[in-house]
Amino acid sequence: MAFVVSSLTAYTDKATELLRAGILFSEDFARFSVQTDINYKKYLNYVAAQPYVQAGACSLAQSGSTTLTEKEITVATYAFRQSYCLQDLVQKAVPQSHSTLKGEWATPLEVSMTDGIVEKIKEKVDTDLWLGSGADLIDGWFTVLSGCSGAISLDTYTAVTATVDNIDEIVNDFIDNITNAMWSRGTLTLHVSIPVYNLYKRNRLAANYYRDQNAGFGPFEMQIFGYENQITIKGESGLGTSNYMMLTWDKNLYMGTDEVSEISEAKWVYDEITNLVWFQSSFKLGAQIAFCGEVIHNMY
Repeated sequence: MAFVVSSLTAYTDKATELLRAGILFSEDFARFSVQTDINYKKYLNYVAAQPYVQAGACSLAQSGSTTLTEKEITVATYAFRQSYCLQDLVQKAVPQSHSTLKGEWATPLEVSMTDGIVEKIKEKVDTDLWLGSGADLIDGWFTVLSGCSGAISLDTYTAVTATVDNIDEIVNDFIDNITNAMWSRGTLTLHVSIPVYNLYKRNRLAANYYRDQNAGFGPFEMQIFGYENQITIKGESGLGTSNYMMLTWDKNLYMGTDEVSEISEAKWVYDEITNLVWFQSSFKLGAQIAFCGEVIHNMY
């Protein structure tokens, strides 16, 4: 019983496809804005116009204002290098191919391992996009927001730990701070950790207000009661057990990557000298917020 190692190199294109589909262009991240072609740092320009109606048609004075905002989005390279001993994998009963007259009848090593590795990488990326990774990689959206001018704090429940009894009041505090500009953006989303999401769900169940609030959504998203088609609440696995919450329109949150001058890649390499199989992958990632004045949070 042996691994088919000759096919590892040929699997690079498929492994790269799984990496991109599972991380950079995952359905979970499709709701946010994605900015490509960032080799290291790029300027993002946002326009906020406020025109004013005037009576008449001729010789009108200038009215209104247009604000041009320029922000930088910086990406960091995420690289993963991990080796596996073939004999160890055999002992761990990793699915593998066998040589038979009918060909391969079990999942090849590279397929079963790639799926699991990409899933773990996505967990890391998800956490970093929300909370940041520290000084070595990227600032997440909450890290960006903490140094962002104009972000809106709650009136009463800032830095208050959410409980099943007060989560409805915390949500109301978020709603009370929504600006006219935010309402005009369409559906807004309150992003919370999964434990906080479950607190809100239990609160609604206890009040008999749950009904079909999660109809048409995934397992961790539902409508805010009384604000159907206006505000949803979404549990984010990347927030872990954090008490941080953020309400905004999703396209206000930007993911940055390259995919032009430097393409993401995932590949398997077999070393005949050491009898090790290596998984190597790399891609670029960054985070930015377009309009901080249209984000409500409970951090401070």
